[in-house]
Amino acid sequence: MQVGAMNDPQRNVFEEIRWFAANGFDYIDLTIEAPATPTESTPWKRVAEAVHESRLGVVCHTAPYLPIDNPSPLVRQAALDELRRSIDAAQIVGASLCTMHFMGWPTYLSDEEGYEFYRQMLSILVQHGGDRGVAVAMENGIYNRHQHKYFREIFQRLPQLKLLYDIGHGNLATAKSMLREYLFSLNDRLAHIHLSDNNGIEDLHLPFGAPMRGGLDILQNLRTLRSFQYDGTITVEVFGDRRWLVESARLLRELWEQAG
Repeated sequence: MQVGAMNDPQRNVFEEIRWFAANGFDYIDLTIEAPATPTESTPWKRVAEAVHESRLGVVCHTAPYLPIDNPSPLVRQAALDELRRSIDAAQIVGASLCTMHFMGWPTYLSDEEGYEFYRQMLSILVQHGGDRGVAVAMENGIYNRHQHKYFREIFQRLPQLKLLYDIGHGNLATAKSMLREYLFSLNDRLAHIHLSDNNGIEDLHLPFGAPMRGGLDILQNLRTLRSFQYDGTITVEVFGDRRWLVESARLLRELWEQAG
């Protein structure tokens, strides 16, 4: 298991790379996002050199604000173009995985039309990534009503698509963590994990064990991952004071050993 963290897109990316390396992380989950790391103006070759010199691994994560669910086809096309440019950046920095968000589809589309929309869009992205040696993974969102069904349908149509599972997202407005349900359906597609705690209502990106109520049983979720033979990358997505990020990463390594 490798532990990583996500750079703050408000901060200088070279300082972020140095900080993650100095604080014992295995890789950087590199957000390709304005203002600090936009696709169009970031010196990606220099970023690649900095990552290489730091001896960090790298996974790339596309911007959460790209409007792939916009009602306008022209806006959706612009978002798709930006996702392709993000994959290009991932190739330059040496990432073998680039992740994106599931945001649903325009409300005027039926479910079947929504599945077809994602099939067409993701077919383009998966091919674009494949030509560059970059796999594409889609992340589960925060709205869990029907989402598991949507993922099963979309992934069935796209054999090369990978899964980024966000354990925190799967704990929102649900009776229990959704991790086991997703892994029963899509374990063969699982390529990456995001992990933070929350109160079961809001996606708060809290340190492990911080919520007074409604929080995740982190150890049980790690046991579930290990029971499905997962031993890959886990990004600690704890925001705010970096002391809590470092402590959560330390705790993750400790709990991972307990879960084995």
